[in-house]
Amino acid sequence: MKRVLFALIILFITLPAAGQRINPNAFTQELSFGIGAGATFENNFGSDANYWLNYSHYYSPHMGARFGVQYMPEYLGVEDFVRFPMAFSLRTGMRTPNEAYTYGALAAIDLIDAFVWNSDNIVIDMFAVFLMTLISRAEFFVGITPGFIQGEDNIHTAWYTGLDGNTYKEYHGINKAGSFFCSADAGLNFSWRIWRFTINMSPVVHYNFTENYRIYSANESTVHPQNTPIRWLFSMNFGLGYLF
Repeated sequence: MKRVLFALIILFITLPAAGQRINPNAFTQELSFGIGAGATFENNFGSDANYWLNYSHYYSPHMGARFGVQYMPEYLGVEDFVRFPMAFSLRTGMRTPNEAYTYGALAAIDLIDAFVWNSDNIVIDMFAVFLMTLISRAEFFVGITPGFIQGEDNIHTAWYTGLDGNTYKEYHGINKAGSFFCSADAGLNFSWRIWRFTINMSPVVHYNFTENYRIYSANESTVHPQNTPIRWLFSMNFGLGYLF
């Protein structure tokens, strides 16, 4: 037991030092995976968790391409959605842990000097600023995402009583206008590096060209039912990556 404990202590001490010896900006590829969720800007429709796998290759220290696959068991109420994001990316250099810690501490101190002394949440504000400034790398990417939607319409039926006292049916939900999906995307990716591994957070905005998802609303007396396309979508992804 003492030997195991001693080995763990040595590993804990030497791992950061090993992380310092590698040059993180020399890596040209990253493989990452994770989980995320999506929603719309215009209403309360959302999605189940989506699962993704992404490969990035950088042709220079600050320029590269991203390719991936995402599976969503349910998106906006419609089941089985697969999409394949492809993007061109620009990124900053990878900071070392010492650079990140130093910059984070200085930023927290500057925040105190600027306006936080009068805040009731000074500790929380300082920690939030320090955490965000620990980001090892920031990346901006734009691209397109083709995909395929397997599921059917998500239309719900309800009953209502009209002014004449009679009962009528009404229909609400999401109408799937087609199976082939394509969107234009723009997003950010923030990375926290630990040796060759990264923790990633990525917010992405999507514009749906194919207008697959439509808000449907009608009743038995409706001559022209509402069938409004949802064009703007948003997703937030979290994951782990490996640099090589």
